Amino acid sequence: MKCNDIQNQLIDYIDNKLLKEERLIVENHIKTCDNCAKELKQIEDIISVISNDELEQPSESLKLNFEDFLAKEIKKSEAKVISINSKSDWKSYLKIAASILIVLSAFLIGRQSNQQKTATASKQKTQQQQQFFALLDNQSASKRILGVNNSKKFSKNNTEIIEAIVDKLFYDKNVNVRLAAAEALSKFSSLELVKTALIKALQTEKEAIIQIELIQILAKIQEKRALEPMKKLLENKETPNYVKQELQYNIPSLL
Repeated sequence: MKCNDIQNQLIDYIDNKLLKEERLIVENHIKTCDNCAKELKQIEDIISVISNDELEQPSESLKLNFEDFLAKEIKKSEAKVISINSKSDWKSYLKIAASILIVLSAFLIGRQSNQQKTATASKQKTQQQQQFFALLDNQSASKRILGVNNSKKFSKNNTEIIEAIVDKLFYDKNVNVRLAAAEALSKFSSLELVKTALIKALQTEKEAIIQIELIQILAKIQEKRALEPMKKLLENKETPNYVKQELQYNIPSLL
C-alpha cells in the first residue's frame, strides 16, 4: 500500500477498527516507513492533548449563597432580646459583624474564583476552536478527518464550525474526509443549514460510498425534500446498482 492509503487508515488503526489483516499491513508499513510512523505519533499526540483537555470544576465550598447566610444572621440577631444597659451589647454586635464579614468574604472569593474559571473556560474554548481549524487546513487527510470528528465538541449554535464542515463535504479532494464530514453533519441535522447542505451534496456527489451515507442520513431525519434528488439518482443509468438498492430501500420511508 502507498503512504497515502496507510495514513488514511491511521485513525481507524488507533481506534482498533481495522480488520486483523489490515492492521497487520499498517503495522508492517509503519516499521519500515519513517514518515508514516511520524504521522501516527503526531495523531496520537493530538488525541492525547484533546482527551486530557478537561475543564476544572469549581469547588463546592466556594459556591456560597451570601444573601441566604446574611438573612439568617440578621434573623438570629433580631430574635435576641438584649438589654440596653447590658455591658455585653458590643460583644453581640461584634459577633454578628464578624459573621457577616466572614460570609461576605467567602462570597466575594467564590465570585472571583468563578470569574476566573469562566475566563479559563473561554480561553480553552478559543484554543479548541483554533486547533479545530488548524487540523481542517492540514495537508494530511488523516488530520483533517480528526479535525472534522472533533466538531462534536462544539455547540450546534456555532455556525462557523458547521459551515467549515459543510465546506469539507463539498470541496475536500479526499473521499474519506468528505465521508467524515457527512457523518459529522448528521449530528447537527436539526439545523436548516445542514439539511440544505445534505440535499445539495446528494445532487452533486459522485462517490458511491458518500451517496449511500447521505441517503441514509436524509432518510433517518425524514427529509422529504430529498425525494426528488433521490428519484433522479435512481433513474440515472450511471448510478451503481448497490446505490440504487439503498435508494429503493429508503425512498418508501419518505413517501
